[in-house]
Amino acid sequence: MKRRIGLITAACVAGALALPISAGASTKTVYAGPPAAGHHLLSKGFAKKYQPYVNDFFLRRVTVNQGDTVSFRINGFHTIDLPGSSGKDLPFIISGPTVTGTIDFAGNPFWFNGKVPSLGINPALLSKIGGSTYNGSTRVDSGIFTGNGNPPPFPVKFTKPGTYKYFCDVHPGMVGYVVVRPRGKSVPTTKQDAVALGVQVARAVAGLKAAAKLKPAANHVSLGSAGPNGAEDFAMFPAKLRVKVGTTVTFSMSKDSREVHTASFGPIGYLTTVSNSITSPAPEQQAWYPSDPPGTIKLAGSTTHGNGFVNTGILDTDPSTPSPSAGKITFTTAGTYQYICLIHPFMVGTIVVH
Repeated sequence: MKRRIGLITAACVAGALALPISAGASTKTVYAGPPAAGHHLLSKGFAKKYQPYVNDFFLRRVTVNQGDTVSFRINGFHTIDLPGSSGKDLPFIISGPTVTGTIDFAGNPFWFNGKVPSLGINPALLSKIGGSTYNGSTRVDSGIFTGNGNPPPFPVKFTKPGTYKYFCDVHPGMVGYVVVRPRGKSVPTTKQDAVALGVQVARAVAGLKAAAKLKPAANHVSLGSAGPNGAEDFAMFPAKLRVKVGTTVTFSMSKDSREVHTASFGPIGYLTTVSNSITSPAPEQQAWYPSDPPGTIKLAGSTTHGNGFVNTGILDTDPSTPSPSAGKITFTTAGTYQYICLIHPFMVGTIVVH
């Protein structure tokens, strides 16, 4: 999750999207995340304010002949998971031993010690799975790229006619299709694919603009705002919220989001340490779980948990996970409180309590 921060930039969308050109008669290119370069489709001001991105495959549906190759280009924190006969993607987050020894800044154990399983990124996704050919029977998975720079292309040769659904293991709902026709059957040309891609890109941009118009209800913050088909604006809505002492604020996910977020308060150095641990072999469990039992989270200034730390825990809209889609925090002490998403630390908001 953290490694995508350098990639979830407006350049992917606001740096505008180019239409890919097939590498040859037997190869087509599919992007995981929007392809960069080309003319500007969103203003620099919009890009800076909303950090837009699209968790989708471009093209979402590509047609090739038997024996042809699809070269997947990964632009962001994604995987390519061709699931084989299972038909199911691999879990991104898995559970481990029961949490023990997780202590707050005041030296007290967090409430979830001894009560919940530890959580972390599935280690199976940290390396490639399978070969470079696919006939629908055995899983082929790019895994999460852990190197420096841009991930290399992930070419897969399709050897059997059929329609193959594939997944991004990181973002629920992010799926694509490769339609494989028998040798000699007609498939869309490079020009036809480019036109289809242009339509998909235009719809994604429209979704990003529509999502930016979100106006949450009173005493409510949306952690990001999402449109259809993976369009995501990575900002707090509203960026600044003013409330009275004693107000309970609801922090929630946008209903169409394919992301996970947190609302996390405390010293930036502490939050950065917790955030950086998420992709480590031993992640800090106070990143994943709420800092207090749900419904009881209160921020009473810098004394809370010894340093002013409170956290909603991981929120998402995926029904297959135990994470809720919203969390509540009650503000009992006047002050100005800045918070971040631990998954995407560039997402910053402010609560002013008076």
